[in-house]
Amino acid sequence: YKGVYVASCAMGANYAQCVKALQEAEAHEGPSVVICYAPCIEHRTKTGLSNMGNDMKAAVECGYWPLYRYDPNRVKLGEPPFQLDYK
Repeated sequence: YKGVYVASCAMGANYAQCVKALQEAEAHEGPSVVICYAPCIEHRTKTGLSNMGNDMKAAVECGYWPLYRYDPNRVKLGEPPFQLDYK
């Protein structure tokens, strides 16, 4: 769908990218989808929630969870709409 803003984020891996994605999604006139990687306590019972930020960072760094933003408004500015923030 050409007019949909789509982003993938993981707050523990890159807080600034997550905030930017949410701000762009909110400002977009039209539908927006932001997919956030958020592990729960059941994923790591030995250390609990204290290491979830490290888990998010590891998922991004190994390529399991890419960080990206697709903003269709960038086409009007002559810029590519897809931005891969981290693979």
